[in-house]
Amino acid sequence: MRRLIVIYCFLFGVLTSSFAQSKADADSAYQKGKYETAARIYEQLLSHGENAYLYYNLGNAYYRMHDIAHAILNYERAALREPGNSDIRFNLALARSKTEDKVADSDQFFIFYWFHSLVNAHNTDGWARMALIVFVIMLVAILLFFFGRVSLLRRISSYAVVLLFICVVLFNVFALIQRNEFLDKTRAIVMQTVPVKSTPDNSGNTLFTLHPGTKVKISDNSMTNWKEVSLSDGKKGWLSKSAIELI
Repeated sequence: MRRLIVIYCFLFGVLTSSFAQSKADADSAYQKGKYETAARIYEQLLSHGENAYLYYNLGNAYYRMHDIAHAILNYERAALREPGNSDIRFNLALARSKTEDKVADSDQFFIFYWFHSLVNAHNTDGWARMALIVFVIMLVAILLFFFGRVSLLRRISSYAVVLLFICVVLFNVFALIQRNEFLDKTRAIVMQTVPVKSTPDNSGNTLFTLHPGTKVKISDNSMTNWKEVSLSDGKKGWLSKSAIELI
């Protein structure tokens, strides 16, 4: 048993060392302006396990290569895993500004924008940790309410319990929203210029054209080679599956 533990520790050390070396090679290639080499190494690392910061670095490499569609795709994947990271959000917004299609955002209304920004302050694990911490504090407040001897302290504790309970509920709701966002497989990025048809067939009328980097939501996934997509401004239509890639 001890020998197996030693072997596992050795293999873990080798894999960790190999990952660190490959990451260093990719970072070095990026700093030297060898963006294609850096992107290839980052993609190899991601094939062994997804990581927000690898997606972010990969997005940066593609951005430097002026491949906006792949840059946005990888920034979106990074933001999905670390929604509160300001660097990822900034670079994603910068890359989006380079796209040809200027689609109105459905949550531009202040309340929706504020709520969306609040939920994106942390990922699922972050909100869950905060809910746990606040729950422990709430238990302490409950103990102070029942066993405190000073009336003022008991009154403050009662208010605190209510407030903390609301926070626990909200943080769990935010965690659930983030979890659903992460598991949502209906969002995609357009990777090439593609006509959007009225029917799932090349003979259908062209409703409009989408260009690389545009974000769409798959509203009908029932067909193999065609997907019905919708934009945040309400437009809908069918396009070839080969033209998009899931976030």
